[in-house]
Amino acid sequence: MKPSPKIPLHYEQPDPSVYVRSLNGPKETILFLPESHLRIWYNVQLEDYARHYHSALEIIICAEQQYRVAANNHTYTLNVGDILIIPPYMLHELFGSSGARFIFLIDISMLECFQDFKTLGPVFMNPFLCTPSNHADIYAGTYNTLMQMTEIYFSHNLFWETSIYALLLNVLLTVGRCHLFGHADDASPAATKQQEYYEIFANLLNFIDAHYADNLTLEQAASYSGFSKYHFARLFKQHTQMTYHNYLCHKRIQAAQFLLTKHAELTITDIAFRVGFNNLVTFCRCFTRYVNCSPTEYRNKLRTHELM
Repeated sequence: MKPSPKIPLHYEQPDPSVYVRSLNGPKETILFLPESHLRIWYNVQLEDYARHYHSALEIIICAEQQYRVAANNHTYTLNVGDILIIPPYMLHELFGSSGARFIFLIDISMLECFQDFKTLGPVFMNPFLCTPSNHADIYAGTYNTLMQMTEIYFSHNLFWETSIYALLLNVLLTVGRCHLFGHADDASPAATKQQEYYEIFANLLNFIDAHYADNLTLEQAASYSGFSKYHFARLFKQHTQMTYHNYLCHKRIQAAQFLLTKHAELTITDIAFRVGFNNLVTFCRCFTRYVNCSPTEYRNKLRTHELM
């Protein structure tokens, strides 16, 4: 695909191959800038882009007019300046329109080696929408940092990729702190108390990530964290914005989606037990609640796309 004439000269890709997008069914194979792990695209496409997923983190900034994105069973209408962060492997669809938007696609797999990276798990159970109205305290800094990333990318100066990742870490850190600690002032007693709980919950989320397929009861998680069951339940919801049960179910369903996508040889029952459910009915009910279709329907959709 040739670059659109509407793309300003400053935002043309350093390598024309980056304009190509490749779908195999719903799976997109990302073409990063050669010898790098990312691409940033000044997108002016008028066409829709079918429902798909990929291994990269996607960040969209609406630059002109409005832009609609459907992700995780919700449609977002972005106004100019709005930011939407879509986690890896999440199904989403882009609706073409006049106007322009920046689309960041970034490989973040190398960040998983950081212990506290797992604390971002609750943040990215859903897309993260950042606007001047819903996150006034972090919006300006986040927007300016992302735009700085675009300038570095299109300038392509020395250490451009490392510089972008350094700024990305700052964005993820800001989003994570906002999610975990809310809007409390860093010097306030509330913020101090939340900081005390941070290490406890960071360790817990890493523990859940490693053992989600086990029979992890609320009582066991509370005991691991050193709290009473009722105090733990309240604190967990406060820090993750969901109940412990919902978080564990969501974690298991994410693992099931990965297995349904990558392992056609596994039966639905095999997958249910592998991710921690002890019966098929409960698994199917939970899967349908989070994905809006049954595991069988989800797999059939993938196979239908692959045959097209």
